[in-house]
Amino acid sequence: MAHTEAQIRRAIKPLLTVYGELNTTEVKNLLETVLTFDAEDKTPSTTRAGEVLITQRIGNIVAHQKDLVKVYDEGFVLDKNYSPAKFSLLNPISQTVIQPSEVTKIRAKTKRFVARKVDWEKARDRNNEIGDQGEEFVLEFEIDRLIEILSLDRTKATQNVQHLSRLQGDGLGYDISSINDDGSPRYIEVKTTSGGFNQPFYMSKNERNFFEEYEDSAFIYRVYNFNRETRRGDVKIISQSELFSNFNFDTITWQVTPK
Repeated sequence: MAHTEAQIRRAIKPLLTVYGELNTTEVKNLLETVLTFDAEDKTPSTTRAGEVLITQRIGNIVAHQKDLVKVYDEGFVLDKNYSPAKFSLLNPISQTVIQPSEVTKIRAKTKRFVARKVDWEKARDRNNEIGDQGEEFVLEFEIDRLIEILSLDRTKATQNVQHLSRLQGDGLGYDISSINDDGSPRYIEVKTTSGGFNQPFYMSKNERNFFEEYEDSAFIYRVYNFNRETRRGDVKIISQSELFSNFNFDTITWQVTPK
């Protein structure tokens, strides 16, 4: 079944977390990195030559919006004062649009990271069932964290936490998008084991590169003592600085262990 405009709007947010802002043409070119197009999505449009249905719907998001500037609950602003129209990341705490200087910094990181992204180790790791279950657990954990720490209602918290699919996770380099206490993007990589905290987890070279680029915006959510039946476990949030200071990296096996 083809993706709706609402589903497309929701997919635009994680794109903006790693680009800052994008015009309509750029969204059309990049959307497939965060949304898996099905056969109906790829059906040629009968009203717009050279476009498939899903890219037509991206255009419809702009065309159907009557206001020149529209703030979407999904976490971005559409500005039709530009041609093509511009989508910009919105800080949900301050309700301010990302500034040009910050866009420049985010795009520089993304350019460096994507240029070296071929991550077979991550693909192998994500095929692990416990990894998928751990991500689902962290999704709810993170929504609860925003409710408790930022006093957001559940609807608002849920809008600001997204679980990326396997394709999406490989495409953008992280598992779950969220926000920090100041409303800036938070990139979450989930590592789950059934054993205790000291049990090794795997981290590919590409994942380490991601943490090097995104620095204090990137976090490991270390899920341990995970029970597959209850689908619950303990969680330790590890910042980038803690990861590189307090853990050993084996570049042969890609295992990571506490020092």
